[in-house]
Amino acid sequence: MLVSGQNRHQHRYRHQHGVNNSSLLVVVSSFSDYASIAERIAGSHASVQYIAHGEQDPHFVPPKPSYAMMLKDADLWITTGMDLEGWSATLVDKARNKQIMDGAIGFVSVSDGVKVLQKVEKADRTEGDVHLMGNPHINTGPLNWKVIATNIATGLMKVDPTNASDYQANLKAFNDLVDRTLFGDELVDMFGGEMLARLLENKALFTFLDKDYQGEKLTGKLGGWLKQTESWRGKKIVAYHKNWVYFIETFGLEIVGYIEPKPGIPPSAKHVQEMIGVIKDQDIKLMLVASYFEKNSARMIEEKTGVQAVFLPLFVGGIAEVTDNFQLVD
Repeated sequence: MLVSGQNRHQHRYRHQHGVNNSSLLVVVSSFSDYASIAERIAGSHASVQYIAHGEQDPHFVPPKPSYAMMLKDADLWITTGMDLEGWSATLVDKARNKQIMDGAIGFVSVSDGVKVLQKVEKADRTEGDVHLMGNPHINTGPLNWKVIATNIATGLMKVDPTNASDYQANLKAFNDLVDRTLFGDELVDMFGGEMLARLLENKALFTFLDKDYQGEKLTGKLGGWLKQTESWRGKKIVAYHKNWVYFIETFGLEIVGYIEPKPGIPPSAKHVQEMIGVIKDQDIKLMLVASYFEKNSARMIEEKTGVQAVFLPLFVGGIAEVTDNFQLVD
């Protein structure tokens, strides 16, 4: 069962002298995307809750007492594990639940093992809202979902080893679904999802597919999202904020500029004019904007250049139609 922090499920799983008094684990995640994946991996063994709703800026979530109460009863706390959820430390402190503290058995960092992009060497506040550990918006890259799911499954098996076989089976099914949705059935059946994922991550997939295989090009066997978005590869776009880099990395687009002059810094009139010039000079057709950002700047640029401003939810539940990670990309 998946519920938000504003309508949380009442089931509780509590360890008392090694005995639980409910049939369900209580799993809480920072964001709805992680909760959606956790629900698939946990299956019927957990009540899955999340704190930040899908239309909320992930950088700024108020540490409400009700959220601390959710964490107080949690068996598993799922977070990015980078510096995106700066607000979470206050909630964990208030919850006073030793099981979910950083490093404890019930703490899951879903970014462990992700190929992190845009790392910086040192903090410099003049550069805006810089994330020292790299770009934390890992949820936008479908390849990352498999790593996220693996970390969640590992966490579930630690707190509930009795049902480890179920979590492993659900993880395998989820990863296979990601592979087939991304690459199509034919290529996955031929080469396996792990090989294809490595090629894509290393920017070698399309070179590989261009080779002859048993007398024909493998490109004809590509399916899934990568086939549907084949015409996107190499296209130049602009974005409002640096929250689409993993999506861009997967689908081969190129971001040539941002509406924000620096991450987290509202666009000035001067910078907006500069971006208008970039869009006109390079004939940019598309601008990606997470739907929780202010829309005036994007609308004005759209009117002055003809670029299409596309306002997209960054998280599951950002709009009513998006109820899981796959619908988020669709």
